[in-house]
Amino acid sequence: MTAHEPVSGSGWYRHRFSGRVAAIAIALAAPALTGVTACSAVPAESPRAASEPAGAALALPGEPWWGGPSYYARFPKAVASGWAEPAFFPIAVFQGKPEHAASLKEIGINTYMGAEHDGSTMSSITRVGISVLAQSEWTEDEVGDDPGVVGWHISDECDMGYSGCEGDEDAQLARQRQYAERARSHQDGRFVQANFGNGVLGTFWSKDTMPDHIALVDVSSVDKYAYTSPHVQELLANSPSWPTRAAPASSFAYGWLQDRMESFSSPAGSKPNWVFVETAKPYLTEGGATSITPAQLEGAVWSAIIHGAAGIAYFQHNNDGCGNYSLVACPQARQAVQRVNASVQALAPVLNTQSFSWTFGDDLSTSLKVVDGQAYVLAMANGVPGLRRFTLPPGVTGQTVEVVGEDRSIRVADQGFSDTFASELSHHVYRIDL
Repeated sequence: MTAHEPVSGSGWYRHRFSGRVAAIAIALAAPALTGVTACSAVPAESPRAASEPAGAALALPGEPWWGGPSYYARFPKAVASGWAEPAFFPIAVFQGKPEHAASLKEIGINTYMGAEHDGSTMSSITRVGISVLAQSEWTEDEVGDDPGVVGWHISDECDMGYSGCEGDEDAQLARQRQYAERARSHQDGRFVQANFGNGVLGTFWSKDTMPDHIALVDVSSVDKYAYTSPHVQELLANSPSWPTRAAPASSFAYGWLQDRMESFSSPAGSKPNWVFVETAKPYLTEGGATSITPAQLEGAVWSAIIHGAAGIAYFQHNNDGCGNYSLVACPQARQAVQRVNASVQALAPVLNTQSFSWTFGDDLSTSLKVVDGQAYVLAMANGVPGLRRFTLPPGVTGQTVEVVGEDRSIRVADQGFSDTFASELSHHVYRIDL
């Protein structure tokens, strides 16, 4: 469970951990490996948005989908801040400090999910080009008509009894409904967002009410610290939905979180969900707790995206010694996030399109998209390293596969190709002409 301790003038709440106390704001046991092959560079040219709908370029069904950036067209403040543009992909930080806005913008952060209420003005954040999902600490007068405030962040882990959501799961849902109704009563062109925790597991917390929670919001997010918290690893392994042989301390866990959150939407995947990834040691004091490595961070982000995450959120608060705000004070975390964000943002017009349903081969997690006459295959090895064979779908006729950002290509033979994944957290992005 997460302990929330109100702190006057320093944020909506402070999160602390002790013993087996688990996380607050993020995603999810294989050992960390070195020598990872990853898409660390960005393409020379960012692809344009696809004009044709899914199914037009390939005779394949589309995956369930929330609709891409056009989803945000119904919210005027989001439109004013560019959220309906194909090149915009939300990359958020939780409870950002206003004075850090410019520094975080430099490494690719474009959104604050909650902002510390420390006496600063809201415009001190939004004027540098960062969008804000304001929590209730910020009054309507403080928020005003600022177009950079695109939404209301109504709660964090209400599904676990936090953010004032005491009582059984029905009482928690009733409180969440009050929060959502209050945010919507502003009628200010902003969307409603909430973050969720252990309800994703399908065990004790909000076992029967997660679909109702998701129905109350326009955008959701989920956090579980798979790489850094032994307690979270145990919780994941005990979920009835967790695959029997999967390692909880793995990049796979972050994609699994996305799959679980999609299952609560009606119809499946009909609302955007963001997955949290920790950037250092996320206020953990339990035995065996660790800091996430740069390679793990990259693997977690891409696993979430391959499984359909509509945004990434980072939990930067940290107790491993290099500084409380890891994305400002810790060079390793800052550099890793900047590199990953650049790769993600370069592919935003691809990520913001619907995926096609196609099975490329065994022991693969993949996402197939089409933009401007080219197929993009985002792939990971489902937790187990090694060589994988990809069978291409009918309609993909290119004879050379470009491995995006890796300065190499692969020849197509027998309507397919093979490639190696060096570790459980390796990922590749392939581009092939139709």
